[in-house]
Amino acid sequence: MIRSITIGVPLQARPAGELMQRLGRFRQLVQDRTCERGLTPRTVRLTLPPPCMDADSEPGVLRALVESTHALADAAGARWTCLPLDLSVERAREALLEEAQALVVRDQRLFVNLMIADAQSIHVDAAAAAAGFVLRLGRRSVNGIDNFRVGLSAACPAGLPFFPFSRHEGEDLAFSIAMETTATALEFARRARQEKWKLVEFQERLIEAFARDMARVDALGCELEEISGLSYRGLDGSLAPFPDGKTSVAHLVELLGPTPVGAHGSVFITSVLTEAIKVAGGRAQARMVGFNGVMYSVLEDNGLTDANNLRSLSLEKLALLSTVCGCGIDMVPVPGTMFAEDLAGLVLDIATLAVRLRKPLGVRVLPVPRKAVNEYTELNLDFLCDSRVMDPGISASRPLLGGATWRYAGDRR
Repeated sequence: MIRSITIGVPLQARPAGELMQRLGRFRQLVQDRTCERGLTPRTVRLTLPPPCMDADSEPGVLRALVESTHALADAAGARWTCLPLDLSVERAREALLEEAQALVVRDQRLFVNLMIADAQSIHVDAAAAAAGFVLRLGRRSVNGIDNFRVGLSAACPAGLPFFPFSRHEGEDLAFSIAMETTATALEFARRARQEKWKLVEFQERLIEAFARDMARVDALGCELEEISGLSYRGLDGSLAPFPDGKTSVAHLVELLGPTPVGAHGSVFITSVLTEAIKVAGGRAQARMVGFNGVMYSVLEDNGLTDANNLRSLSLEKLALLSTVCGCGIDMVPVPGTMFAEDLAGLVLDIATLAVRLRKPLGVRVLPVPRKAVNEYTELNLDFLCDSRVMDPGISASRPLLGGATWRYAGDRR
C-alpha cells in the first residue's frame, strides 16, 4: 500500500550530526510503525532543496554537496537521493549542469530534477538548457539508461514524493508518502467487467476503497509526524505502474474499455480514474501532495510497452493524456538523434499545460544512442521493460523565439 517514503533534508540549514541522528531515529520509527500496520514501504528516499551556489567560481562544489548526502542516506536507510536544480537562475547554469551530468554518470544512487517552470512562469532558456542536458547524457550512456534518473519538472510543489520530480523546501526535515493504489484499482476493474457494473458504480466503489486506504496511510503519516517531529507534507495516491507483469496502468484502462490504451476513449477513462483519486482524498480528509493522477510511465509498464509496440501511443497522445492525468511525458524512449530544439519544444508544451491547468507535470525521456525510430531498446534491466523507440514527431522548421521567462497574461492582471 506504500510505494515510498520520501524525506526532505535541509542540508545547509542544520548540522550534519544532528540530521544523521534524527534520520536514524526516524528510520527505526518508520520500520516499527509500518511493520505493525502491514504498510512496509518498498523504498525510502531522500530529496534535497535546490542548492544556491556559483559553480563557475567554486568548481566541484556540487560534487561535495552530493557526497555529503551519502552518510545521511545510509542513516535514513534511503536507496536514492534526488538533487533539484533551479534552472531559472541563469548565472553559472551551464557549469552547474556540466558538473551535475558527471555526477549522474558516476553516482547510480543520484536522481536529478531540472526545474524549468514554477506555478506562474515558464523559463524558456531553462527548457533549452535542460533539453541539451538530456541529449548529451544520452550520448554518454551505453543504452540511454542514465536518463532514467533525470526529470524535467514544471509547477511541481515541494514535498512531491515521486522521483525524479521531487524537491525539499524549508529549514527542517519533512516527509511525504507515495501510495500503491494500482492493484486495488485493477481488482475493482476486473470485478466491474465480470459483474457488468456501470461506470459510475465502478467509480464510486473505487472512491470508497481509495478513501479507506488513504485515511489509513494519512493516519500513519500524522502519527509519524507527532512522534518524530518531522513535518508530514501529505500523500500522493497516484495510479503508478510496476514492471512485474501485473501492476499495469495500461491494463487498468483497457479493462474499462479503450484497447489498446491510447485508443479513443482513453482520455475519458483517464479522467474518471483521476477524479476517483482526488475525490477519495477529500472524502478521507487526507493531506494530499504531488500528482495524484494516472501515471503513464511507458518503460515501467508492461501494458504500455505493448501498446507502444502496436503504435497506439505517441508523444502527442501522451501530451493529450497529460491534461487529465498525472506525471506528464514519462519514461519514453526516443532516438538519440532527436533535435534539441524539438525536445525543448516538447518540454515547453508540457510546462504550458502545467501552468495553465495549475497541475504538476514533468518530462522524462530516454534518448537511446544508435537506435532509430521503431527499433527496440536493449536496457536489460529487471525494473524496466524494453519497447520500440518512439517517433519524436514533426520537427520544427525554425527555432522558437528565445527569452528568459514567460509569464501568462492571466497572471499579470
